[in-house]
Formats: sequence, C-alpha cells, structure tokens
Amino acid sequence: MLAPSLVKQIRALLAEGNWSQRQIARELGASRGTVGAIAAGRRPDHDRPPRAKQERPIRPIGPPERCPGCGGIVYMPCRTCLVRETVARQSISARRQRSAEPEGPLQVDLRQEQRARYEEMRAKRSWE
Repeated sequence: MLAPSLVKQIRALLAEGNWSQRQIARELGASRGTVGAIAAGRRPDHDRPPRAKQERPIRPIGPPERCPGCGGIVYMPCRTCLVRETVARQSISARRQRSAEPEGPLQVDLRQEQRARYEEMRAKRSWE
C-alpha cells in the first residue's frame, strides 16, 4: 500500500502535466500501473472516511433457522429474501419509468393484416 503522501505527490505531478507516467513512476519508486491507475481514477483513496455500515448485516448471525419470508432453513438474514426484495424494488422503479413513457400508438406504416394484428395486441395490452 502506498503512503497517502506519495499518492498526493503522484497526483500533483500528473496535474502539472510536465512529466510522463513512466517518469513519475521511476522518480517516486512506484509502479507504472499504479501511476496509471491513479491517473485514470481507478485507484481508491485510502485516506477517505470509511463508508457507513449497511442497515442489515450480510454475515450470518446465529444457528440456521426457518426464514419467515420464504420458509427455508437458512442462516439469518435470508439472502434469498434480500435478493427478492432488491429485484422487487428494481422492477417497481422500472415500471414507474415505463409508465412515464407516452402510451400513444406508434407512428408506423403497416399493411392491412399487420395493422389489424397490431391493434389486436394493443387492445389485449390495455386489458392487463
């Protein structure tokens, strides 16, 4: 792990723009890959504050027990139920986005039999 002061030096030299990544790596004793990652923003800052803990713990707590949501014998919290909740939230937000789209008919030129099938499918969709 690089010292935060070394990372700051690398960023300062990159910001100047007078040095190549290879020259910076050679001068400061870091690898070219590390300098490239810092330049591209792919290297995380280690001196930033840690993220807040999640509301629900991910690690199993206690012995296996029956999940009240799905009925399986699992280590709680039940990961299956967590995934189902996440998928449900995502599908609800996707439905909201779709409902924001205009519902009018498409402006396409169709042959007579294709137009009839298109109108039939739109009518079925409106019933759902």
